Amino acid sequence: MEDIRLYGRIGHLTDDQKAALMDFKVLLSEKGLYQPETIIDEKRSTPASHEDSYLLRFLRAGRFNLPASFRQLEATEKWRKNGGVDGIYKDFDVKEFEETRKYYPQWTGRRDKNGVPIQVYEVGALDSRKMNMYYQSAKSGAKSTTSNLPATSQRLIMIAEHSTNFVVPLCSSVTDRPNAEVPIETTVNIVDITGLGFSQFWGLRNHLKDASTLAQSYYPEALEKVFVIGAPSGFTKIWDWAKGWFDAATTSKIYFLTPDNITSTLQEHIDIEHIPQKYGGKLDWKFGDEPKLDDKLRSMLSSAGSTAVPFVPGSVRWKDTEGKYQVEVLGTDEGRRR
Repeated sequence: MEDIRLYGRIGHLTDDQKAALMDFKVLLSEKGLYQPETIIDEKRSTPASHEDSYLLRFLRAGRFNLPASFRQLEATEKWRKNGGVDGIYKDFDVKEFEETRKYYPQWTGRRDKNGVPIQVYEVGALDSRKMNMYYQSAKSGAKSTTSNLPATSQRLIMIAEHSTNFVVPLCSSVTDRPNAEVPIETTVNIVDITGLGFSQFWGLRNHLKDASTLAQSYYPEALEKVFVIGAPSGFTKIWDWAKGWFDAATTSKIYFLTPDNITSTLQEHIDIEHIPQKYGGKLDWKFGDEPKLDDKLRSMLSSAGSTAVPFVPGSVRWKDTEGKYQVEVLGTDEGRRR
């Protein structure tokens, strides 16, 4: 039986899945949502508007049901266009980026045994005082002039776009991993809810719900696993209510760990040197720190000419063109493009 991680992915498609991908492209082309590769001459061509790996994410999310997959991709494309999503990432202020990242899952700079980037989210650290500061700063912070979306939505989009434009493709370019022919498209998340009571959760409910709703609606198949740590007594009631934010496929990827199996369970998926010390590993990293890149990732950035440590902050894009690497710096600093 094939590894579930390879289901519906490049290099591991069944004949039926290959046929579905072709039919999906035809349907999208007819609806004006996909432009296939155009050959200009022997040496030149115009690339397809969307890579196969991107289309396959929607097919997997729809269990290869074309109408369902089409509806989600169509909604996503309309949302991106109407909300000026690409412009948000290109325009986002670098200082506001650094402020925003304090309130969402943070990349440790490490990868699991399959090469998937690892994020940590200490939900308990988000008390009412910090959240009030977050929303106040969102009102006064720099906004994209190309988007009519609320400031808090723009911040949330920026976090998601940074992952899909930089973190995930950077990790995908590293080939020292199982099934290197399959692009990395997901993240592994350690969600620490130690000390989170019902009143604090209730105060955070909209913040957390907005993030989960956006991810499922417009960034399908972006989640590998979620390890929930520190669930307090009585959390079952909270979870019974909160899990309504997620579909069945997502809830099946969420694992609740107990104090006596945190390290052992994480070690099944992550090498000990890449697990933060707080959870029994050897990585000297804590929530709020900059990513602490492993040697392979530092080497990749060096090959792209990046000398920043750990990398250029703010909006950046990782480009891998047939093994030629480049870090494209986007965003703004005090109103000026970087």
